[in-house]
Amino acid sequence: MIPWGRTAAVLLVVALPAPGTARAQAGMPSGGEPIIVELAVGRHTFRTIPAFRSGGDALLPIGIVAELAEIRYRLIPPDTAEIVLQPGSRRILLNPGATEIRTGDTTLVLTPADRVVQDREQYLATRILGPLLHTTFVVNWEELTVSLLDADSLPVGRRLTRERAIAALRHSAAEEPDLSLGMERVRWDGLVLDYSALMPSADVLGGGAYSAGLGMNLLGGSLEASVASAGPARGGSARFDGSWTGVWRASRWLTQVRLGDGLSTGPRPRTVRGLSLTNAPYLRQSFFDEIPFQGALGPGWQIEAYRGGRLLALDSADALGRFSLDLPVEYGENPVDFVAYGPFGEVRQFDQTYRVGSQAIRAHRLEYAFALGGCRSTECAASGNLDLRYGLSRRWTVRGGMDRFWRDTLPGLSHPYLGLAGSLGNAWAVDLEAVARAVLRSSLRYEPSQDLRLTAEYDDFATGTVAPLLTPEGRRSQWTLTAFARPLRQRDDVYLDAGLDRITGDRGSTASGRIGLSVFTSRVRFSPALRFTRTSDLSGAALARSVLSLNTFSLPFPELGPLLGRVSSRTSWEVDGDGRITAIAGFLARALGPSLRLEAGASWARRTGTAFAMYLSTQMPSVRATTRVTAGGAGPSAMTQFVQGSLLYDPASRGVAFASGPSLERAGLSGRVFLDQDGNGRWTPGEQLLPGVRLRAGFVTATSDSAGRYRVWDLPSYEPVIVAIDSATLASPLWVPAHGSVSVETGPNRFRELDVPILPGGVVEGRVLRESADGPVSVPGARVLLRARGAGESREVTTFSDGDFYLMGVRPGEYELTVDPGDQERLGLSGEPVRFSLPAVADGATVDGLELRLR
Repeated sequence: MIPWGRTAAVLLVVALPAPGTARAQAGMPSGGEPIIVELAVGRHTFRTIPAFRSGGDALLPIGIVAELAEIRYRLIPPDTAEIVLQPGSRRILLNPGATEIRTGDTTLVLTPADRVVQDREQYLATRILGPLLHTTFVVNWEELTVSLLDADSLPVGRRLTRERAIAALRHSAAEEPDLSLGMERVRWDGLVLDYSALMPSADVLGGGAYSAGLGMNLLGGSLEASVASAGPARGGSARFDGSWTGVWRASRWLTQVRLGDGLSTGPRPRTVRGLSLTNAPYLRQSFFDEIPFQGALGPGWQIEAYRGGRLLALDSADALGRFSLDLPVEYGENPVDFVAYGPFGEVRQFDQTYRVGSQAIRAHRLEYAFALGGCRSTECAASGNLDLRYGLSRRWTVRGGMDRFWRDTLPGLSHPYLGLAGSLGNAWAVDLEAVARAVLRSSLRYEPSQDLRLTAEYDDFATGTVAPLLTPEGRRSQWTLTAFARPLRQRDDVYLDAGLDRITGDRGSTASGRIGLSVFTSRVRFSPALRFTRTSDLSGAALARSVLSLNTFSLPFPELGPLLGRVSSRTSWEVDGDGRITAIAGFLARALGPSLRLEAGASWARRTGTAFAMYLSTQMPSVRATTRVTAGGAGPSAMTQFVQGSLLYDPASRGVAFASGPSLERAGLSGRVFLDQDGNGRWTPGEQLLPGVRLRAGFVTATSDSAGRYRVWDLPSYEPVIVAIDSATLASPLWVPAHGSVSVETGPNRFRELDVPILPGGVVEGRVLRESADGPVSVPGARVLLRARGAGESREVTTFSDGDFYLMGVRPGEYELTVDPGDQERLGLSGEPVRFSLPAVADGATVDGLELRLR
């Protein structure tokens, strides 16, 4: 059996002439004995070619090897050959008169037995071809094979890898959940209690801060009530909040309504008690839109775009060398890696970053928001907002609206506003906003790649507004400049960041800046920085201050042993402009278990002296807590304890669950994992419950307990969550989930009950035969398609060398088997599909003896 390898090129000797005859007819060259071989690349390309045998080595024709490996090759008269290796376009000349071949820093010395030149074609030994092409050849004369084992680094291997990635891209784009379950709008259900407490060692009740929040699901929405105390710092008062929030995510004109306490709408939200409504999504999907990325390379080039190693899109350059890719982008930063492949195996790589602002919406979409209510602060009595946004295109969004404030003793304020945000090409972004009687704001960002980002913002503040609410009082203008750069392209862990602010006001101006460097090496990060501040008043008197700092952070060094090998550290140093040390700090941290971490250290400051601190943090699924102990410094020794958690009621199991919180407006799933022997999708008494089965819901996982029950919490509310079973945790390899994936829309403050049926799958066995004059003949390497009748489910399997095929874990049902139409066309044969039924049997059913006959 031929060892094909992943993309291996195989040379199979099919005819070996008699030595004497070959020498007599061809005039035996000194490099070897002529033979005829069949050259094949995987299962896709094969060709019968001449070659030579020299001892234990094989001499292969460079032109044909280059053609099948898709390496750029050309002849230079009279008899010199040239190959170009990628990436890097490394040109290598093969001069038949030379005794060596130079490739980069390597020189390959040739012996007379390593090369044969015949009919302007050069034949090179595999011992030379291996290092020349950076591959490995294996010669086995007993099986008459020569195998190229690692073709992934060659253009043919890269092409096959790209084709697999493209197939995966198309498959993922077409992939849909097997079952979708919409929102359950119950009358009332669920119960969630959030709590937190900050308790100092002295005056636990008077000096601490406590909060509690209660939530439930009412008419499909979230009903919440909370109380919080702030201690003597706020006069010992308590704050009460209550609200109901409803969401209708499929509605076009009204998606959210909130009654009670919450945030107002608009770009500058405030806490109000009243009403708000909008047609904007409750949770905006991370996916924004498809944005065109354009460029030029040259005719015949193919370009691919990747994010995080996943193929996003591909395109081919037109006759003028131009290309355009519509890439899916998400809110926030979108770094994209581009790989371009030339017509002769050339490879170019570059990257680009596209940022989508939080205010952007999709093209031709109109969103509104309205809020009206009483202010929860003393700055105003009531406030209202009307906000409108419209997507002009995939790159530009316009917004406008009105903020209105009513005040008791001061005149009310009205602030109409208008804004425009978008991008100029893929690297430039613009944000403009005008707020009447408040501010004119403009921002420009340049981000051509992940290695460079420059931002400039200017704010011109209005004067004359009495007690302004939207802008700092007394401020006139502000410039802000920021920069980020990675100076070394191959070192992502080395970067520079800088910032500069200049603020002018009624009493003077302030300029401040920072420039820092970050370097990570040998598990230690060094971050030196220089900061300065210059303040001047109206008389011209100025006060300047500069600080040079160095922060370090080290990861654990396991070679230090079991005790010190799990310790990390952080330090900081500060030196003023006169060269005096003003502050020093150092801390050591160590994990004491999977949920317990201890950090301790000391700090010294010129003004306050030496202080010691210790932090003990606990992060468990049911509660989180932090203990802080301080001693020395300017204040007295103290200890504070912070505790936070949640209690959840699960009506399906009639039990109470715990979470580390906060959990208000979050959601969960609970139910059984069972063996669905009758195939109706519902658990009935007597059906086997399955423990130890791992289930994934969104990014949260859970394992069914000894009673077959599972529970998942901390899921987003009002949004579909994909639920899937890890088949590797099923007790039998024949069992399969009834649904490959399920989309479930969750409700706030409650567990939704979702039982997960597992079907007793089976085995399907058969063979593919070809009718011939001598009787049926096995067909190896044929792709067999298994399709569920009346459903979209499909599986593929390839026949073994004897024509047999075997499928395991097939769900019970009605099926149809057929040979892939492409294989039938390639073989010049045709056949009829075979239909069969697979029954549901607890221990797994077997259907064998199936025959697919091709004629």
